[in-house]
Amino acid sequence: MPQTWEAWSIVNLMQMTNEQRRHYFGNSGEPFSVTIMGEPIYILTSPEDVVAVYKLPKPLDPNPVVQEILRDFGLTKQTVKKIYSDNFRNGKHYMDASHDDFKLQFHPGEKLTLLEQTLLGHIDKSLTWQNMSGRMLISGSKKERTVSLYKWCAEVIVDAGTRALVGDLLHNIAPDILPQFFIFEEESWKLAFQYPVFAAKNMYSAKQYCDKAFCEYLRLPKEKRAHESWIMGTINAGLETLKIEQLQRAPTMFSVYRLVNTNAYKLAFWLLTYIIYDSAILHSVRKEIEPAFNDVGSLNLEYLIDSSSCPLLAAAYEETLRCTNWPMGYRKVVSPCIINGRTLRTGRKLLMPYRIMHFDPDVFGADAAQFNPRRFLHDKKLVKSTSFRPFGGAANHCPGRFLARREVLMFTALLLNRFDISLAATEGGQEPTMPRLDDTLPTGGILGPVAGDDVVVKVKRLSKS
Repeated sequence: MPQTWEAWSIVNLMQMTNEQRRHYFGNSGEPFSVTIMGEPIYILTSPEDVVAVYKLPKPLDPNPVVQEILRDFGLTKQTVKKIYSDNFRNGKHYMDASHDDFKLQFHPGEKLTLLEQTLLGHIDKSLTWQNMSGRMLISGSKKERTVSLYKWCAEVIVDAGTRALVGDLLHNIAPDILPQFFIFEEESWKLAFQYPVFAAKNMYSAKQYCDKAFCEYLRLPKEKRAHESWIMGTINAGLETLKIEQLQRAPTMFSVYRLVNTNAYKLAFWLLTYIIYDSAILHSVRKEIEPAFNDVGSLNLEYLIDSSSCPLLAAAYEETLRCTNWPMGYRKVVSPCIINGRTLRTGRKLLMPYRIMHFDPDVFGADAAQFNPRRFLHDKKLVKSTSFRPFGGAANHCPGRFLARREVLMFTALLLNRFDISLAATEGGQEPTMPRLDDTLPTGGILGPVAGDDVVVKVKRLSKS
């Protein structure tokens, strides 16, 4: 999450088309700098320069930027200093040790399998006709219901993520944890822009509710938190070792909760939107996923996530990541270094807006500005291209990418297999228009739709649901 001046510079940069950026900054792909409020900032847009940054972790350090983010999220200078003190574990400070813990939890292995089984089990239980209720439901009868697709994705996936991370306790402590989380999500950009409280009352109130919920959760004895995930227990135990007070541990835990839950539901929404708005793709994906289900409707997840078994679904997933994601790499120059022949000066910040690379026509074709569900199917090498960075890379490669793929593909397949879905006509009887991607604000992850845009669907029950 960028600081105020960084955020404005990114907004201005990203609102340009690819052609405008090339015209303004030149077509060389060389590093350039912009000066915002008197402070210069380096911008890198070529994949070669990004790879060069990854090879220089000491002079180009992400930690100073992370520290600013933590301060924005409510941690004091003293807390940040403690978690960056050396030799918490094996000569590493707490944050580096925690990154190792995230890999243990979210990379393929026993710990991911346990978390995945819980999370996907909740998605399986929630995606039924009987459980289609709440904010997602607009109207309905016994045979047909009208549903907000965005809220359907959000409520099912975030509820499953919540229960997988901390069990059912958080819902008991804070019954409004989901609606308050969504309020924070919609306005969290104001935190990055450092809005004063009077100008962002809803956002700060929602964050306060979530922080308080985790504070109450942490007050419970450990035996009552027996169903929490390994990562949440490990993070809290580490903070206790550092003698971080409970009021400071709570926003840290909320930040982890948000990291796990902030992107998957939006990614599922856009993937389903692209599929539903193209009847030919919808038909093809439904045919493709049929063998993943047995006679009683149980899903073979390994078959589903195998790109050789479901190649069109896999390609559409990657293309959705390319088109709807706004990943951003941050570094601070802590010692002079050279990138692409240019000396970077100590003390300056460096941004790598990966989204620019995702729309490079030299890599992704002349139609790079459009969604093409078969792009990654026709050119399988694109998924490993250095121009495709939906989850960052190197030491900061997002460890949650494995779980995200599984939960999004499972949600998509179950919904399409259990329900007959069609676009609902507008109030005037006209064909609904495609929701617009809100690319006006830097998020660091999957972008949401423009406020007020949604996909309203007619849903009929199939025997499988």
